Amino acid sequence: MPKNDDEKFNFIPAAKLSAEWRKDPEFARRADAKIAKLMREIEANKARRARRKAVVAWVRGVWAYLTRGVGGEVL
Repeated sequence: MPKNDDEKFNFIPAAKLSAEWRKDPEFARRADAKIAKLMREIEANKARRARRKAVVAWVRGVWAYLTRGVGGEVL
């Protein structure tokens, strides 16, 4: 009787499989390019959120200054 499901279904561990694929320089180059692209997208999203947060804070500050708490709520 198999000790666990890996033995029962004869799975290849992902770490072992990716290590084998990484030996191919073309695969490694393409994988690294995809990872770099994803990291650039993540950083761009973080920067976009930070800019949006700064603009909202600025607008709230301007609104608070202009209304000075009279006749309106701060956003």
